[in-house]
Amino acid sequence: MRRRRGFTLIETTVAIALLAVIIVAILGAFSAITIAARRHQQETVLDLVTRQDAEYIKSQAYSATPAATPYGNIVVAGYGFSYQTLYYDPVLTTFAAGNADNGLQELVLTVTGPNNAKQTLQFLKVQP
Repeated sequence: MRRRRGFTLIETTVAIALLAVIIVAILGAFSAITIAARRHQQETVLDLVTRQDAEYIKSQAYSATPAATPYGNIVVAGYGFSYQTLYYDPVLTTFAAGNADNGLQELVLTVTGPNNAKQTLQFLKVQP
């Protein structure tokens, strides 16, 4: 009687199971990479839009009137813009909304993007 050489059913099943585990691990890694890349892209666009709006506000003429919104914002679909104007007090050397305008403003710009991601940027505006 001749013995046949080859793989048994158990060996084949174990090999297929190991291959399946490896494939699932690789697909999981690709999925995590895709999610991280998408999140990074959204954060980068949010940062770009925030800085673009800050530069747009800086390019506008200085507004000494304490209106609700003395400066305009850019318009980007899916993004919301809000800011707070704080005025400098040279005696206390602080910025506050209730101070008189002395020619130096601190603007606190908050941009809300998709998925409620927020970014805040503080910058100064000086009266020429």
